[in-house]
Amino acid sequence: MTRRSTWIAAPSAALAALVLLVIAPATSQATLVFTRNALNPSVFAANDNGSGAHRIGPGSNPRVSPDGQTVAFYRPGRGKQPSELMVAPAAGGAAKALAENWQDPFVFDWSPDSQTIAVLLGPEIGARRLTTIDVATGAEYTVAGGYFNGVSFSRDGAEIVYGRSSSEFGSKGDVYRFAIPIGQPIRFIPPVALTQDHRSSSPLWGPSETIVFVKHLGEKRRRYGPKNELFLMNPSGKRVRRLTHTRVEPLLSGLSPTAWSSSGKHLLAEFGGQDTTYAVTVNPKTGAERTLTREREVGFVGTAISSDGRLVLGSIGGFEPGPGHKVVSIPYKGGRPKLLAKNASEPDWSR
Repeated sequence: MTRRSTWIAAPSAALAALVLLVIAPATSQATLVFTRNALNPSVFAANDNGSGAHRIGPGSNPRVSPDGQTVAFYRPGRGKQPSELMVAPAAGGAAKALAENWQDPFVFDWSPDSQTIAVLLGPEIGARRLTTIDVATGAEYTVAGGYFNGVSFSRDGAEIVYGRSSSEFGSKGDVYRFAIPIGQPIRFIPPVALTQDHRSSSPLWGPSETIVFVKHLGEKRRRYGPKNELFLMNPSGKRVRRLTHTRVEPLLSGLSPTAWSSSGKHLLAEFGGQDTTYAVTVNPKTGAERTLTREREVGFVGTAISSDGRLVLGSIGGFEPGPGHKVVSIPYKGGRPKLLAKNASEPDWSR
């Protein structure tokens, strides 16, 4: 914030003095976004404490840029009109379509400088295109085609990591790193496979050049499919180590990474499976886990973490949005939820 100062003349018979009055800057607010009215959804934006909520427009799955200035959200297709990736100013204003046929909103990331979005485009059924889009110009670049399960920008925004599967619902897949082309003419560098075990997915690039990702374990001995465990590696695919040792019952899948804090000392994950989803904090050094809710089916769904790692953002009411849902924040170390928005779900913030 810019420091403001006001000069005031102090009257005196002998001498005119000037007193510097320093006015403290107002407390800055990050941006919170969420969806309301599940049957006819609309996207809203507010301050990160829930105050000043205002409607952005019809749609769902909002994602706010790291600088808090722009909201990306999903607008479903109608008739021959395809689904669209919309962007709008968080403060309010006209929304514009950035791309058509946006699919799988959970495979999404903003670049750290808030200038580029990574998304999946393509048909509702079948292979998609992992695509980076320049928000200012709408210019698209196709990274790869196929079936994907995660994408994440590096902290400098120069590269992405992504998970690619052999089929739409298959667990066989690997994690790749890709350097975003720059310069004129564009110099293309092929993606680099960071894993080759065909059971890795859902990468999330964190601080200190650390990538957390999922390995699917126990496929042969588990009756209903493998379980997810979190692993760590560096951007070269080396120094791989197992982070979590989670008990995963039949019909449940286990952990998937959600968000890192800026320091890398706090990691948020989501435990999922049939009729089950709830937020879990994971110690990035020891792998120790802590659930943030006692409920398993209608509990706390974590979606983001504050940059300082102190608060976890999410919604109460379960995975499927509904009128009883509430957007709340919960201390990372555990505690009572703080209400941010009623009749709301799918939250994200720039805090």
